[in-house]
Amino acid sequence: MSQMKNFTQADVAPTYFIEFLEFLDNHRDIKRLRAECNQRMNLDRGKKIVDVGCGIGGATFPIADVVGPTGLAAGIDLSARMIEQARRRAGGRPELVFHISDAGTIPYPDGFFDGARSERLFLYLPDRLAALKEMKRVVKPGGYVCLLDTDIDSTAVYSANREMARKMTSLVAASMPNPNSGRELPALAKQADLKNIQTEVFAMATPHSFFLRAMAGSLTKASEDGIVPKAEVEGFLAEQAALDARGDFFQIWMMVLVSGTV
Repeated sequence: MSQMKNFTQADVAPTYFIEFLEFLDNHRDIKRLRAECNQRMNLDRGKKIVDVGCGIGGATFPIADVVGPTGLAAGIDLSARMIEQARRRAGGRPELVFHISDAGTIPYPDGFFDGARSERLFLYLPDRLAALKEMKRVVKPGGYVCLLDTDIDSTAVYSANREMARKMTSLVAASMPNPNSGRELPALAKQADLKNIQTEVFAMATPHSFFLRAMAGSLTKASEDGIVPKAEVEGFLAEQAALDARGDFFQIWMMVLVSGTV
C-alpha cells in the first residue's frame, strides 16, 4: 500500500498513521525544527497559536507547554481519528483544543491568533494558496505564520546504483500530490503577501525502518501498476535491506522552513 501519500485519508488506516507520526514526534531533528518554528513565532506565555494539520498533536503539545493555561494551542486536522487521539492525549488541559476541520476553513474569527503554523501539510493540499490565506486570516496583524515542509523530490538514498536510486526516489515523488512543496514554499509565501519572509533549509537522516514506512509502499504500488518492473523494485529494496544489515544504510530528507508576518 502506498501509505505516505494517503495522509488525506488517514482514517482508512489510523494505526499506521499514528505510529508514523509518533516516530516523527520522537525524532531529534523534527524536535529541533519545531523548536525553530516556535522561536520564529516568538512563542511566549499567554500567546494563542493554531497548528493546522496537527495530526495527533505532536507539535501542538510543546506549544501548549510554552503558552500555558493563559494561552491557547489549537490543533486543526481533517482526520477524525487523529483528532480523537490528540484529544485523548490532551487530558482536558484548558490550553489545548482540537478541531476536526479542513485547512481552508479554520473555525476561528479574523485575527484571533498570535501565530499559525503547519508542518508537512502542504505536500497534500489541492489549494495551498487558499490554505495559506486562511491561516493569514485568523492571525492578527503583525502575527506570525510558519510553514515547514518536506521536498520529497530532493530525497537522497545511498546506493551502489545511483541511477536506480534516483529512479526510485523520483517514483516516490511522483506518487505525491505536491512533491516539490518544500522548494515552492518561499514563492507561495510571497504570493500570499506575507511580510518579513525568512527561509531556511535543513537536512535530516532517517533509519531504514522509516524508509520502509515512507517509500517501500509507494514503490511496491508502482510495480503493481506497471510503472516500473517488479524486479527493479525488489532489487532496490533488497539492496537497501542489505545495506542496513551491515550498517551502511543512509537516507537524507530536505526540510524547508519559511516564516513571515501578517
